[in-house]
Amino acid sequence: MRRLAFLLLICLPMSFLCRETASAQRRSSEPIRPRWIHKLPRPANTTFTYEIESASAATLDAARERCLAELVAHSGLESGVVIVSNNRLEERLSQVWDNGKLTERLKYDSHTTTQVQSDAVKLHIDHVAEYWERDRSGNYYVTSLYARSEPGQTPLFDHVELTTRYGARGLWRSMIIPGWGQFHKGANLKGGLILGGCAALAAGIVFTENQRSDYARKITRTHNTELINSYATRRDHFATARNICIGAVAALYVYNLIDAIAAPGAQRAVVRKQRHYAFMPAVSSAGDPLVAATFTF
Repeated sequence: MRRLAFLLLICLPMSFLCRETASAQRRSSEPIRPRWIHKLPRPANTTFTYEIESASAATLDAARERCLAELVAHSGLESGVVIVSNNRLEERLSQVWDNGKLTERLKYDSHTTTQVQSDAVKLHIDHVAEYWERDRSGNYYVTSLYARSEPGQTPLFDHVELTTRYGARGLWRSMIIPGWGQFHKGANLKGGLILGGCAALAAGIVFTENQRSDYARKITRTHNTELINSYATRRDHFATARNICIGAVAALYVYNLIDAIAAPGAQRAVVRKQRHYAFMPAVSSAGDPLVAATFTF
């Protein structure tokens, strides 16, 4: 009976966690809110800035358009050409911003790069990432991460990689405190269950060991055979319960380590350093032909 109750205590939170995760997948683009919402990437140069815009609408496309309109409006551009890029998908989109409205929209073309031949002020935007949530009424709430240049300036955008992996960052934290790695990756519910489960099982180990030791001492203080048998039975029961708690906390700790390194976490934006190199002919001081190489990291 005690084993059954213990298994129920472990399985019920896990089933609740799985149900909550599945529900989040149906109502949002990611099961965990991305980390970049609260922590923006740091641009590698000063030709652009990272910004976040949010908007809600009845459809996903309408919410996306509102996010873009908010970004352009906040940039201070009153009229000109907006060039939106997505280098991860190799797509380009050009729009005309006139008196606070997007008045023209061209289709995406994944094979050609848009060349805007115009004297109008140009605003370059790189759509880095997106996260959307859907409420019970069916409306979409979209949060988008953009890289935006200043109007009229040509930016050198970073190469940003979106990932849900954290590597050893979550592992060493969970090795020190069970659940810490999950908290670091944004899985707060899972981290709370692991931390609370380990704490409860540790308390169970202390309690059952104290009870076992107490009945063991009582055996040495009496010569009543009936009491000795009763105390020995209770001592053995608490010893069994203690061993179950030890095995359970060990299994939960191992699961905590495996989950910390293998399970995906909140999506984060990682800026990859770009490497540029060039080769050019040169002549040595002795007049011999050479090839000069230039590397930029």
